[in-house]
Formats: sequence, C-alpha cells, structure tokens
Amino acid sequence: MVLESAPPQLSQSHCRQHRNTSLSPDAGTRILSFKFQILPIVAAVNLYTCSATGIIGQPRLTCRLGGALSPLNLNWDAQTVNWRIGIDTGGTFTDVVAVNTSTGDLRLHKVHSTPAQPAQAVIDSVLAIADHAGFELGDIALIVHGSTVATNVVITRTGAAMAMVTTKGFRDVLLIRRQNRPELYNLRSRRPPALLPRANILEITERTLSDGTIDVPVQDADIAALADQIRTLDVEAVVVGLLNSYVNPAHERAIGERLQGLLPNVSICLSHQISRSQGEFERFSTTVLNGYIQPVVSSYLEHLEEQLRTHEITAPLFMMKSNGGVSAASVTAARSVEMLLSGPAGGVVAGCALARQHSTEHLITADMGGTSFDVAMIYDGAGVFTQERMFAEQTIRLPMMDIDTIGAGGGSIGWVDVGGALRVGPQSAGAAPGPACYSRGGTQPTVTDANLVLGRLATRSAMAGGFELDVAAARQAVDTLATALSMSIEETAEGMLHVVNAAMTSAIRRLTVERGHDPANFSLCPCGGAGPLHGAELGREIGMREVVVPAMPGVFSAAGMLLSELREEQIHCHLGLLTDMMPGLPEIFDELLQEPTNRLLASSGATERMSVVRRLRLRYLGQGHDLAVNLTDGPLQQDAIEHDFHQHHSRAYGYDFEGDPVEVVAAWVSVSIDLQDTKAAVWPEKPVPAPVSRRSVIFDGTARDTPVYERPDLGAGYADSGPAIIEQADTTTVVLPGMAFRVDACGQIIIQTGEIHA
Repeated sequence: MVLESAPPQLSQSHCRQHRNTSLSPDAGTRILSFKFQILPIVAAVNLYTCSATGIIGQPRLTCRLGGALSPLNLNWDAQTVNWRIGIDTGGTFTDVVAVNTSTGDLRLHKVHSTPAQPAQAVIDSVLAIADHAGFELGDIALIVHGSTVATNVVITRTGAAMAMVTTKGFRDVLLIRRQNRPELYNLRSRRPPALLPRANILEITERTLSDGTIDVPVQDADIAALADQIRTLDVEAVVVGLLNSYVNPAHERAIGERLQGLLPNVSICLSHQISRSQGEFERFSTTVLNGYIQPVVSSYLEHLEEQLRTHEITAPLFMMKSNGGVSAASVTAARSVEMLLSGPAGGVVAGCALARQHSTEHLITADMGGTSFDVAMIYDGAGVFTQERMFAEQTIRLPMMDIDTIGAGGGSIGWVDVGGALRVGPQSAGAAPGPACYSRGGTQPTVTDANLVLGRLATRSAMAGGFELDVAAARQAVDTLATALSMSIEETAEGMLHVVNAAMTSAIRRLTVERGHDPANFSLCPCGGAGPLHGAELGREIGMREVVVPAMPGVFSAAGMLLSELREEQIHCHLGLLTDMMPGLPEIFDELLQEPTNRLLASSGATERMSVVRRLRLRYLGQGHDLAVNLTDGPLQQDAIEHDFHQHHSRAYGYDFEGDPVEVVAAWVSVSIDLQDTKAAVWPEKPVPAPVSRRSVIFDGTARDTPVYERPDLGAGYADSGPAIIEQADTTTVVLPGMAFRVDACGQIIIQTGEIHA
C-alpha cells in the first residue's frame, strides 16, 4: 500500500481583526442590566439613552445608540428592515441579542434551550425578543445563529448511517489511523471506533498518482455496481474519498456525479470538496465526519427555516462557523462539519474586539455556560487558528478557531467516585431538568446549586431569566453529597467549586503553559452565564494579573455572532520548494479563489466589498510540521515571504534556520465581507454607587457580609475592593476578598487578582 505523505499536524495563524464598537448605559438609569461594548451597528457612536423594559417578566435593558449607520449592502433593504439578531444555543440556555440598525436600540434575552427540539428555542427567542422590543417580525433584517446540533450529533453518536467509497486497497485507512495514541505505554489501549462499520467501506478500482496523473481510469460499470451495493446498506449518506484526489479530483467528481444520479435521495460528500489537504487519513476522517452530521444538520436547518417562514420571518438565516465567520444556512448545510465549534467561535470573535478595545494584546476567553467550558487564546489582538484537532475522538483537518472544550458548566453535576473523592462533571443537568434550584425537576447537585448555597447567586437570579431560585432545593441536593462525604453543606458546596475550578484551570494551562506561554502575560476574559462567577478565582489560580469582565458576558457569543463577517476559506496542498513555486503562485491563488468566492456569492448575493487574505503553509525542507504565514497584498516577493516565515518560526519555537531552503506545503485563501463599520463609545461616569443590598457570602469557609451592586450603577472610573457581588441581567460577577476592581472607560470591570496589603 502506497500512502500519501504524512501531513504536518498543526499550524497557527491569526484571524483577521474585527473592528471595535461599544454600547453603554445612560448615567441616570438604574436597572438590573447593562450595555455591551462590541456590536456591529454603527460607524460613529455619539449618545446613549437607556430605559427599563420587561424581559421574562423582569426589568431588563433597552438601549439606544446614536450615530451614523453603515448600511448592509447584501440581499436585503437595510432602510426598511432594521433589526439584526444573534442567537447562541447552549446546552442550558439560548441567548439572543437584537440590535436596531436605525435607532441603535439593543435588547438581550435568554430562554431555556429545548434539546429535544432545538429549533423551538430559536423560534421562542425570536418571538420573545420581538414582543418585548415591540418590533414586527417582518422588520428583522438578518439572523445569525450558532448551534450545538452538529456538536451533539457527534458526541451522542446519533448521526446518519453512511457508506464510504475509496480506492481499492485503502479500505482500512480509517481504522488504522495514525500511529500516535493518547496512552503511549498502554498495551491495551484501544483506538476509538470509526463512525461507520468496516462493512460499509467499499472499494473501487482506480488510481491517481501523487502528481495528479491518472494511472488507472475509473469504470462506469464499477460505479453502477457500487450503487447496487449501497442500496442494500440502507444509508443516508455516501462519502467518496480517493487516494491523491487533493491533487486531481477528477475521479471523485465522476463517481460523485454518477452516484447522485443513481441514488438521488442519498447525500454525497466528496473529500476534495470538504478538506483538500495532503494525508489521506485526515482528509477521509474529516469528510466522513461531514457525511455523518450533514443529513441531521440539513434536516434541522430546513425545519428551522420552515418554522421561520411559518411565523412570516423572511430574514436570511446565517450560521456561525468554527473559523469565526458566517455563511448562509444553505451553504453551511453542505459543509456541516464547519459548525462543530459554532457557538464558542462567536465568543472568540467578541474576544478579539474586546482585546483591542481594552488595549490588551494577549487575552484568554473563558466561556462557562450551562454544560461546557470553552477556552481560547487571543494573541496580538487576534484569535489563533488551528488546522487540525481531535473532536470527540475524531480527527478534523479544517481551518478553525483553536478552542478547547471540557465538560464544566453551571449545570455540571457533583458526585462521589468509588474512592470516595468529590468529582464534578462532565455530566450536566442541562436545560431539562436543570439544576435543583431551578425547580424544573432536577434533584442532583450542580455548580449553580453550590453557588446559590454559598450566597454568590441571589435567590432571584437575573442570569436565570428572572425566576426565583429555590435555596432549599439547592441545599437538599448538595446535602446528598455532604452526607456521603461527611462534610457540611457549605463545605461541600465550596469543595464543588474548587473541583470545577481546578478542571477549568487545567484547560487554561494546556492552552498557555503547555505551549510555552506565560499566563502572567495574558488577561482573562470570563464570559458565558457562569464565567464571571468563577473568573476572579481562575485568574488568581492560573497566575494572571487581571481579569477583564466584558459588559455583556452572559450573551458574549451571541453578540460576537453579530460582529462576525461573511467568510469562506479554501486550502489546497501544493508541495514544493518556495524558490521553484514562486512563478506559479499567482495562478495557484487565482484558481484557489474560485470556489470560496462562489460560496460567498451564494451567501451574500454580491462580492463588491469582498476582501481576500492569502496565506502559505511553509516549513523548512525536511521538517514534518509547518506554519501559516500571511502574505501581503500586491506582487509576491520571495525575500519578504522567507523573512516573515523565519520570524514566525523563531517566535513559535525560539529558533530559525535563516538561509535554509523553505518548502511550501499548501496555499490558503480566506475571502470575506464585513457586515459593518463601527467605532467605540465611552462608558459614562456616574456618582459613587451605594450597594442595592448586602448579604452573607461564604469565601474560604468564612461567611462575610458582602455588598451587592447593580452593574449599570458602576460608572467609568469607579474603583473599590472585594468582597463584592455585581449583578446584571445575564450573569453575576464575584470579586474575591482583597482583590481591587475598577470600571474602565469602556465599561469593563477590571479585577486585579493580587490581594491588597495594608
């Protein structure tokens, strides 16, 4: 068996920067809510006014923003339909942010997610926010949606039944995988199961050589015979992955077209269209993953669009993708694998804007929701990409935000293992039944219950949608653990927080320390509904000097989706020395632009404002890994490319081999259209606020009388020290005893993790 060359494992580059924006509340307004500082609505921001409005029956935020508009020049009329909506569906809550591009009004909302019928929560959130904001459904200009449907399909192994067609002799590539394994010295280590049985992997006689030459042509009779075999398997999708098709996809196209004609009701996925990269295992694995989730995601999107039409919502639906861009739902459906990090990617986009607004070059976003904890790095003001990652034990090779996810959220369940040790997660109570304190049928102790027991959450929690939280139910749930551990309820609750914080701290260390980065050089941005509850302690434990809590952390990802640009990317392997390939690079990039430009056109209806970023994946001759290097606009200069690569290599690994031959691994293009031009606004100064209440909060085993503030009361420049509880519509921020905090000019809360000494 002759394999394609073993590919490099990882490369990093920086995403394109997103522009700054800012929202802020009026100085005279006192409500349990706030303004967010990064939304793509205006080109110049002048004045803000705020008033109270009801969301889920409680006082919430109405904001008005003044300024000149930058109209969206795509498929809709921004003069007659003005509301743009970002929706992030999580495991527990579905977050929605709505912005009026004419008046600047901003609304936020949370509804419970509906895992059994995920489209229902999306519809519920749109209807609810339209009702409370008082706009007609026909006034919606666009909807950007981040969904967990693709993620859940892979995690729960509930995807489509599939067959695969591959080159004769390569049937077992998916089963053999690579030689690396997570437990190197475990002789009984088992490889994760493939997403389709070996019996469903079919072979066909054909061969394309490594230079693209067709050595053995494919025969139509063989394709027809394959179709007969596939009919007996009763599958929903067929993946076609042939050797060296990344160089010459002619055989894949021929097989795909013929099978689609013979099997019209079956989804066909071609490997060169999903991941046109060298290395047959990674390409096959990515395409199989796409085939596995595509029928489910397509069905979901069709159902969602049908429900939107039923409610006479005609706005275009865009889906958030793992690379931080968005595409039309119809385009995303064919490339469903790009949705695996749909929700968390919105948080990274928002984090990029926050980093530049806060003048912070390096930032770690820590998104703690109801079921998971997503951590990502912002370096030099931009998100970090990866070309390859594992997801639910499956290998993916696509450009995507480098996001690490663990099972740690507000709904994570505490339990005692066989050794009598306290554990938390990864199991979650989710949206149904949810934490015990939600009074929705949950009885198991969760992180949210522990925070309530310790006094860190109010009994009427804005984060939980304004309904009453049942302290007695939370204590009863935690007591089941306390009895098993022979501890008090309060000690057990604190123990749960220590355990879940340790898990999240480990995730941050993997992203920083284990990659050679000093956490002290980064700021921590806790977001998600539960992030600011834990942010100060995480920052202290990991050694970060400051924690930056954004103005709207609980719906951070949903807001980031409204910041995202329409983006399509394409990578094509072209192996050779840079010196030899320089004359042909312009033609390679011109050809590479065609497919992503067509996809962008399908999403936007126009490409007049399209911007293009060209990259090369480079390595020194003989290396097994590569780095992505952005190319400047204009004519390509070999000296400039090599200089940038040497610098990039030195920054990443601490050394370079200037003068050694540089090899091209792949060309990479990213095409995009910005939806808005924006500028930042200033958070107003306010009188020194008085606490709205005080309550007993337990810190390190000691109950402390702690002031409670409403976040909109904290004006720019306000400074104090912990302990303090700061409440707002979508989350609660905890400042630990001895930590100084202040509000900056953009409304962010800056917590200094070092204790104040007299």
